[in-house]
Amino acid sequence: MRPLWLGLLVITLFALTVCETRAPSTRAATSNTSFEVEPPPNFTRGLLARRTVEPLYPLRAKNLGIEGWVLLRFSVDENGAVINSTIQTIEEQPSGYFELASVTAARRLRFENTRGETVEDVRYVFRYELEESNQFRVEPPSVDIQFRELLPLRLITPDYPPGVERQGIEGYVIVRFTVTDRGVVQDIVIDESEPPGIFDNEAIAAAARLRFDPRIVADVPVQVEDVLFRFDWRLPR
Repeated sequence: MRPLWLGLLVITLFALTVCETRAPSTRAATSNTSFEVEPPPNFTRGLLARRTVEPLYPLRAKNLGIEGWVLLRFSVDENGAVINSTIQTIEEQPSGYFELASVTAARRLRFENTRGETVEDVRYVFRYELEESNQFRVEPPSVDIQFRELLPLRLITPDYPPGVERQGIEGYVIVRFTVTDRGVVQDIVIDESEPPGIFDNEAIAAAARLRFDPRIVADVPVQVEDVLFRFDWRLPR
C-alpha cells in the first residue's frame, strides 16, 4: 500500500506543473490586448469639421510597424480655427511616437463655428494605421527620407504684454518667417494682428524662439520661406 505522504507529494507536484504551464499564456494574452485599446470618440461640442487633416505618419513608427492614436484637447475660436496655445495631449497610445505629428496636424484643422464665440474643451483623436502591406515591415534605421514636412520641435506660449491682461484685452498675431535648413527661424514679419500693434513685439520674440525639424526633400534638409504661424492671447475663463 502506497504511503499517504507519497500521494500528497504527487498531487502537489501536479498542481505546480499546471500553474507553471498556464502562467505564460495568461501573460501573453494580457500583452496582446494592451495594443488593441480603442480610442475614445471625438467630442467636438457641436462643431462641424470644415477641413480635416491627415497627420504625417512618423517615420520611426512606420519603420517599426507601430500603429496608435492620440487624443488632444483644444479650443476653437469664433472663426473656426484651433487656438494653438490651448492644444494639450490627453492620452497617447503607445507613448512616444505620435504626439508631435498630432499637435502639428491639429494646428491646421478648421471647423464650422455657428456659435460665433470661442468653443472650449474640444476633444479630437488622430489615428495612425498602417496599410496592410506595410503593417509588419521593418526597415533599417538608415533608410533614406525622400520627403518630410516641417515639424515643430519647440512650441512657445508668449506672455501677455505688461498691463494688457489687466485691461481684459484678447487677440492674436499671425507672423510670417523663413525656416532655415537647420530649423532656425529668421526674417520674421507681422502678417496680421488683432488688435493691431498690441501683441506684435511679443509675437516676434516668441517666433524667434521657435525651432523646427527642417523640411527634407530627396533626403536633404531645405530652407522653407513664407511659413505662417499664429499666436493667441486668451484670458482665463
